[in-house]
Order: sequence, then C-alpha cells, then structure tokens
Amino acid sequence: MREGVGEIFTYNLIIIFIVIVFGLLAATLNYYKAFKVNARILDIIEKYEGYNSLAKEEIARDLQSIGYAYNAGEVTCQAKRGDAELVSTSNNNVRQDEEYAYCVYYYEDDRGGNDKDKENGDGEPIYYNYSVVTYIYVDLPIVDNFKVPVYTKGERTYNFTERSSASG
Repeated sequence: MREGVGEIFTYNLIIIFIVIVFGLLAATLNYYKAFKVNARILDIIEKYEGYNSLAKEEIARDLQSIGYAYNAGEVTCQAKRGDAELVSTSNNNVRQDEEYAYCVYYYEDDRGGNDKDKENGDGEPIYYNYSVVTYIYVDLPIVDNFKVPVYTKGERTYNFTERSSASG
C-alpha cells in the first residue's frame, strides 16, 4: 500500500513557500524605493550643478514627499569611498541633514588614462560626479531592525565652474 504525503507537511511546505515569496517581494520593493531615492538625489544634485544649499533644501523637500525614513537613527558615513570624498556632513557620525539618512560623495575626476591630463579653462578637471548611499530600513519582530546600504554613482558632469561652488 502506498502512503501519501501528509496534509500537515503539505500545508507547512505551502506556508514556507508563501513566506519566502512575500519576503523576496518586500525586499525587491524596498530596494526599488532606495534606488529611486538615490536617483532623485542625484537628479537634484545635477540640476543645481553640485551639492550646495539649494540642492540640500530640495532634497529634503523631495525626501519628505517620498516618505523616506525620517530621522531613522545614526548613520556612519565613511570619510572616503575609493577616490571620492564625503561632502554631505562635516563629521563622520551624524544624522544626515538632521532628518534623512544618506551620504553624498564627490569624485574630483574619475577618468582614466590620458584623459586625466585634460582641464577646463580654470585649470580644474573637465568632469566630476557624485555618488549617493541611502539605506533600506528593515524592522523584523524576531531579528530586530537593521539597515542595508544602497550605493548609486551618478553620471559624469562637465565642470563649468570651480570646485568650491560644487561642494556648497
């Protein structure tokens, strides 16, 4: 006589499958939201040709309208990330802009090879760009809360002005 798989085992298998699928779906949606926040921050920085006071104000308004994590806790931004330097804070262990947790990095010149010798009329490098690190916040009852960084590097921008106006 053949024995079938028990009902309880089948129900457990279905429940585990549903939990995994919904977990992956939630992770995908959270990553999409963090990537969208990064893209908006980079668009604003590009719009104002640098991370300056106008860009900071619009970023704060935009993040508020999106519903990004407000005052979500301490975020440690590294002073350097590869060739980039941190421009979004004055020290390394503070909440960004007193409200939103993100880090903005400035790349002086990320070209390679012979292109590094080219300069604009002011003696500055021809291109610069920014990168942004935002965080996905996860708060699970059993595991507690944790954050996952999401890094996005923007496109190169032609340097029309000196560096001092780009870092605001």
